[in-house]
Amino acid sequence: MYKKTALGIIVLFAVLVAGTCFAQETKDGEKVFAIQERVFHRYHEVSLNFGYIPDEDFFNAYPIGIGYTYHFNHYLAWEVARGQFMITQEKDIKSTLEKDFGVTPEVFLEPKYMIHSNLIIKPLYGKEALWNKGILNHESYLIIGGGMINYEKKYSNGETDAESDPSISLGAGTRYFLGKNLCMNLEIRDLVNMKKDNTENNIYFGIGLSFQFNLQPRESERDEAVDRLKGYLEEKDSHE
Repeated sequence: MYKKTALGIIVLFAVLVAGTCFAQETKDGEKVFAIQERVFHRYHEVSLNFGYIPDEDFFNAYPIGIGYTYHFNHYLAWEVARGQFMITQEKDIKSTLEKDFGVTPEVFLEPKYMIHSNLIIKPLYGKEALWNKGILNHESYLIIGGGMINYEKKYSNGETDAESDPSISLGAGTRYFLGKNLCMNLEIRDLVNMKKDNTENNIYFGIGLSFQFNLQPRESERDEAVDRLKGYLEEKDSHE
């Protein structure tokens, strides 16, 4: 299961990524690359996330939550915290076992919420023409981190208990910039949940909307030619 999940993440990441430069052949066969700086970079990001976990044993789980990410630079970020509450829907397998076979699982776990903190590596950036009417910028990233997941532990006799277990998060995603401050994230994550009885892998498919901002204006790059011109004009004004 783990090997299939890891392979799926690699394949998805390869599909989501886009080229970061354009190449053109010169007369002597040497390739010339034109690489552009990334735009829409902001240091802070607050996100609203929606997801789907299809492979829980007895429930379909739909996580919904919020997160905060700090971007150190164009290539590295820290998802400081992502908290998600689980909306669950009971699968048919449980009711089928009870109605058709008269068998109820002795213990089954219903996921309730999870909290993770992740390192985000952003090696790839690109842009696409949208219907030849606009440019859509995006960056692809890898996710690695950990946290915890909470379950409601239900027994066949009707009693309930709570269980919290460590969880490892691995994945990949792409962020599409819809404007200077708004972006949409598409992700797939492998959640390795180390339950008390066994370790379980769950696949998370997610979509999110993020608002990016700076707490203070970024220092603009200075042009030496413009500085010299300003100095010349100021000096000229002082002599007049």
